[in-house]
Amino acid sequence: MFHRPLAVLIGSSLAVDQYSHVLLVLPVSLALLYLENERVTADASYSIPGAAALLLIAGAFVAVGRYRRSLSPNDALSLAILFFVAGCVAAFILCFGSRAFRAARFPLLFLFLMVPLPDGLLARSITLLQDGSAEATALLFKLANVPFTRDGVVLLLPRATIEIAGECSGIRSSLVLFITSLVLGHLFLKSGWAKAALAVAVVPLTIAKNGLRIFTLSMLGMYADPSFLSGSLHRKGGILFFALAFGCLLIIIRLLQRLERQRNAAPAQGIGRQPLVVDR
Repeated sequence: MFHRPLAVLIGSSLAVDQYSHVLLVLPVSLALLYLENERVTADASYSIPGAAALLLIAGAFVAVGRYRRSLSPNDALSLAILFFVAGCVAAFILCFGSRAFRAARFPLLFLFLMVPLPDGLLARSITLLQDGSAEATALLFKLANVPFTRDGVVLLLPRATIEIAGECSGIRSSLVLFITSLVLGHLFLKSGWAKAALAVAVVPLTIAKNGLRIFTLSMLGMYADPSFLSGSLHRKGGILFFALAFGCLLIIIRLLQRLERQRNAAPAQGIGRQPLVVDR
């Protein structure tokens, strides 16, 4: 039922930025599921609700077939992959039961990251990253005392004009960094608030990373060699700034771990304290 949309998704992941993270999702999900293997299989059993959900999802996918033809190619692919992932989760519940699903809910729900962002959400995300990157870059130019004029996402510099296009928004690295934050939060953080804080921190971290990259390339292009604005560092140097953002992500994890220990230690310090009673 899903071989065509899956073939399109895999092919697009090798050529289109907003799909490139897809190839990471399934292997990571399987690896996390393997780590939870003992808990998942401890109380496995067939589930009738899982069978009903699987049939419902398959029927709904067939029913919306005509509606999908009226959508854009990206939105149609997004809807098809959404049904595919939901069908995989329902099939898991059918074969292993609801208790196994609760034990493996993170690896299974993680699969929904395979679903491409719909056009509307993708456009808003790119716009947010463009505007944020322009703000961060402008701030760095101010700190460096470099004169410039800003017009939206266009920065007019003394020796160059920089436009932060959609391709420079960092949407691909943002998605990869977001996926990384979810996995690391699941493995190394315990509380829900800490995991949520780590995921939210990806947005300002990505914007800061993009701003630093644009600022660095602009300064090198103006004062060292104009080829930096279109050379290999511009095309392939994103991995260096991604590594810097990843290092910052690890530092944030250490800080959140420390906060978790402090919050857990605070109630423990109060245990065993006896109220002061004064006899009159």
